Amino acid sequence: MKTAKDLEGGRIGLPMYTMTASIFIKGLLAHECGVDLSNVTWVEGQINGGDRHGNPVPMPLVKPVAIERNQSGKSLSDLLEEGKLHAVVGTSLPRALGRNPDIVRLYPDYHAAEKEYFLRTRIFPIMHLVAIRRDIYEKHPFVAASLCRALVAAKQHAMHKMRIQVSLRYMLPWLADHVAEIDQVFGGDAFPYGIEANRPTLNALVQYLHEQALIAAPVRVDDLFVPIDGGG
Repeated sequence: MKTAKDLEGGRIGLPMYTMTASIFIKGLLAHECGVDLSNVTWVEGQINGGDRHGNPVPMPLVKPVAIERNQSGKSLSDLLEEGKLHAVVGTSLPRALGRNPDIVRLYPDYHAAEKEYFLRTRIFPIMHLVAIRRDIYEKHPFVAASLCRALVAAKQHAMHKMRIQVSLRYMLPWLADHVAEIDQVFGGDAFPYGIEANRPTLNALVQYLHEQALIAAPVRVDDLFVPIDGGG
């Protein structure tokens, strides 16, 4: 495999077809690399284990997609080494990457590629979210605003600690340089809260969900959230 386009017609391993990380990665392959996802067979399983990833709940797709469960007893990393997969995507690295010179990253200089991608698209994939049960919100609507303020305060506290250079918060020798880069690229906050700050990412997620047969039609991002404090 020389380019992403070479993945068309191939077999790609991933933990779950429906997990958020794989949705964004598939969207990137389609929109940035021109890969026709309909010609790919997706093989689900643990990247470095022989079982399934977690305990996935079956999710009906709105159109057929070639998805297989890895039942070989081997990890997706092993299958990649054996040539039974053409690539692996996910949130952890296959062990084969560090021991087999034939297994390489699609983007060798991924740091520069990711920075360029964000600056051009303003898309920074979101992996998780916090949800409130509808009945709780309808009975106590203040819960949403209170929870949001608490999360914002917690994040600001963590960011303040990360910027103290007398004693580094994390075991990263170049932590100060990383923080300076965050300030330059993300305006000081790589994980902003609220719809507007994340609208390009949320719009992309909705588009990818539709294109990848997880939802029948796109939905308005604003309809997915309740307004708090005037729409934050």
